[in-house]
Amino acid sequence: MTKGANDDAKAALLMTAGMLCIPIGDTFAKLAAETTSHSGITLAWARFVLGAVLIAPLTLWLTRVPALSSRFLGAQVLRGLLLSAVIVCIITAVSLVPLADTFGAFFVGPAVATVLARTLLAEHVRRIEWFAVIAGFAGVLLIVKPQGAVAPGLIWALAAGCFYGGYLTAVRWTAPVGPPLVQLAGQLCVGAVALTPLAVWVAPSLSLEAPALLLGSGISSAVANLFAIVALGFARAAVLTPLVYCQLVGATALGWLVFGDLPDLWSAAGLLIIAVAGFSPLVIAERKPADAK
Repeated sequence: MTKGANDDAKAALLMTAGMLCIPIGDTFAKLAAETTSHSGITLAWARFVLGAVLIAPLTLWLTRVPALSSRFLGAQVLRGLLLSAVIVCIITAVSLVPLADTFGAFFVGPAVATVLARTLLAEHVRRIEWFAVIAGFAGVLLIVKPQGAVAPGLIWALAAGCFYGGYLTAVRWTAPVGPPLVQLAGQLCVGAVALTPLAVWVAPSLSLEAPALLLGSGISSAVANLFAIVALGFARAAVLTPLVYCQLVGATALGWLVFGDLPDLWSAAGLLIIAVAGFSPLVIAERKPADAK
């Protein structure tokens, strides 16, 4: 196996593990939203603060922090703001609609990331990867059902997906500016600072109910983002973004096991299409002409 293939394999494993952590964190957040008085902004703020408290000391202990250049700081601000928007939108969405439907609409994100990787980063995108984008978007439409009134929760999920596509592209673009753990700590600190004024505005007392749920949400999210950052440093965004669809498996299973939610027929069909489209680039390889001897 070539070095490039080895890197792609390692990146795929890391990305898969990270993506399976995300619905776990959002399950904790949904439980907190349903059992406490916290708003989506407060839950998102708590996730960032707890993540920063856990990751920042670990970063200082294990990693040499690079010089705080304007490029490094700008990268963390960009990534932190995009991730803040993702977390606020997705937590608001899961508080309103079932997990599987939320993640189905959220999967507009890989399409956004693939288009941005091609247009902004000039990355090569294979035909099978474009197929995955188009088919996955068709699956999203089956879940959202835009011909009628779209549920507010699904609108929040679509917004989260758009921000997440931008975030994945930003991670790939800024991967060389610092070690993964340092960049994770940086974006968590940026998110915590950015969301603090909003959190104070919606809940001046900021009394944290259900701390175990908040801690579970924060840890799961931090681990997921660390794995994604490391993975995107190894491989092209277009190779890894289909693996975001692994979240479907976790979201559907957890939605059923924890909340008793099962998708309706149209949503189930959309989820199946999204999953097939998402994994197709990993199992279908375009043939290349043999090298001339």
